[in-house]
Amino acid sequence: MTFLSRIHRAAGILFVLIALTGCATPPEETAAGPQIFDPIEPVNRLVFAMNDTVDIFVLQPTAFVYKTALPDPIQEMVRNFLRWLRSPVVIANSLLQGDTNNAGNATRQFFVNGITVGLIDWGQGEDWAYRDEDFGQTLGVHEVGGGPYLVLPLLGPSNGRDLAGRIVDTFFDPLTYIVSGQGAKNAITISRAGTRAVDFRARNFDQINELKASSLDYYARLRSIYLQRRDAEIRNGEPSGEPLTADGSKDFEDFTPSDRPVSETGELPTKSN
Repeated sequence: MTFLSRIHRAAGILFVLIALTGCATPPEETAAGPQIFDPIEPVNRLVFAMNDTVDIFVLQPTAFVYKTALPDPIQEMVRNFLRWLRSPVVIANSLLQGDTNNAGNATRQFFVNGITVGLIDWGQGEDWAYRDEDFGQTLGVHEVGGGPYLVLPLLGPSNGRDLAGRIVDTFFDPLTYIVSGQGAKNAITISRAGTRAVDFRARNFDQINELKASSLDYYARLRSIYLQRRDAEIRNGEPSGEPLTADGSKDFEDFTPSDRPVSETGELPTKSN
């Protein structure tokens, strides 16, 4: 697929998303804060059930072997390498958000950590520690609403804004242009996404299993956590002054994913500009 074809395909998907967002009628905003907008909930629940089946029979066993067989330092290197590959995406989105401080930090990480091909994060624990940014967050910073809640096959929770962000982020990724051949690009994309999923599942192995076991409605609880988490990421830890979801739940506070360092989970670093 040529570069122009990729652009046309992405534009087509974006058009569908915009149309989907426009056709759906969001709930009326209330003083209680942002609402949960899930107009295709039956479809989402079906995809969610399929994803959960994949988790039970594929992802969970793989994550168990991964966290049991690999020493912690090796797992850390895998995680560092995946982050290092995302550095250009973080730099681009930080600049689009006007966050020059994080753009500078990500640039520093890219070059300094590049000495070890990203396997060692020299900025961990320092004031230039890694903080992820994506185009979904960039749109959120510029006050673009999330749109309808979506559950993507294999990829999990998302919404119209974040799905569009995923597509745009591929154009910020140098591997999109460096790697030649659609087969090689697909192999790299699948490998990266699969490794990230296994790493995330392994790091949150007990938390996710406990979440499943203790939830009366696992779908609704995960949806709430996703929306709260994305809201926190867009605000970079700055207090919103409003409930994170319409039900006022605090699931995100009870479930803090450990896919990011403490500085980005417990207390998100605030924007400096």
